Order: sequence, then structure tokens, then C-alpha cells
Amino acid sequence: MIAIAIFALLSLGAYQVLQGVLRSDEISKEHGNALKQLQRAMVIVERDFQQMNARNNRSDDELTAMPLQAGKFMFDSDDDGIAFVRSGWRNPLSQLPRSSLQRVMYRVKDAHLERLSYVYLDPTTGEEPKRQLILENVESLTFEFYHENKWSETWTNKTALPDGVKMTLTLKGFGEIQRLFLLPKATIT
Repeated sequence: MIAIAIFALLSLGAYQVLQGVLRSDEISKEHGNALKQLQRAMVIVERDFQQMNARNNRSDDELTAMPLQAGKFMFDSDDDGIAFVRSGWRNPLSQLPRSSLQRVMYRVKDAHLERLSYVYLDPTTGEEPKRQLILENVESLTFEFYHENKWSETWTNKTALPDGVKMTLTLKGFGEIQRLFLLPKATIT
């Protein structure tokens, strides 16, 4: 009888250890997947920012005299939003009827970081952008702009890009994450 009780206690202990190991493995996989998603998102954002182009936007033949637009609630964002033109959009042998430049926007909508883009560089009124989910569990998004040795929360220069952009994301499970992007030197002539 005592042997059965000891065996039962040992079995219970082994079961508890096994459950702990399985739960730890599950949590580790969840955190690993969240980290992969974050890394993938940062690669996409970094690629866009590194290829930022100082070009004004055109919409229905109206020229927007800002190569970079950013601010609170822009583009129907729940927080900061940003829009700019980037180069480097592949169009092999110019086979597609579009430019190698692309207008992109970033915003937070319903706790998701979204990348919006248009097929054509200068969209017409009513044209809906392509929406790409970049990151989940986003609590806030802010941008700051570096120019002439100082940071600013707004960008109003109509002829040049800032020297750098600081993107601050607050994510559920990760907290606050800041990324600094050095931008190409370019001005509109």
C-alpha cells in the first residue's frame, strides 16, 4: 500500500514537471512567433524609409507640396500617420504600366500597423490603396524628425526630407520600441 502511494506521488510529480515543460515550450513558441513578426515588420519599414524619395505627391492634377506628410490621425490613423514616396519598386524591363516609384503610408488602425500603397504613383480620387497588415498588438505609433541637429515632432519643410526619422512603437508584450532611420539626402529642385 505504501509502495502504491509512493508510486502515485512520483507519477504526480513527473506529470507536473511534464506539464511545466510543455507550457514553457508553448510560451516560448508564442514569443518566438511574435518576435519573428516584429523583425519582419521592421525589415519592411526600414526598406521603405531607406528608399524615401523627395518627390511631391500629385492627386487629380493637384500637387501636394510636401515630399513627406506626417501627423496625428493622418490617413484615418488611430495615432500618428506618415506618407512619402519611395524608390526601388521593382518593374523588370518596365513591363508593368507603372513607375518604379511608389507612394506608401503607415498608420495604426484597430491595434494593427498597416502599410498602405497605391499601384500608381499619383492616385486618382476614389482609388483605394492596397492595405498590408504589418504588425499586430500596436498600442501607439509616433514619429519624430531630425534636421539641423534637433528633433521635432512635426515636419513642414516643403522642399527637403529630414536627415532622420525616429519611429516609436508601443507594443503589447514588448513595450516601447524605437527605431532610427537615416534618410537619403535629397531636395526638390
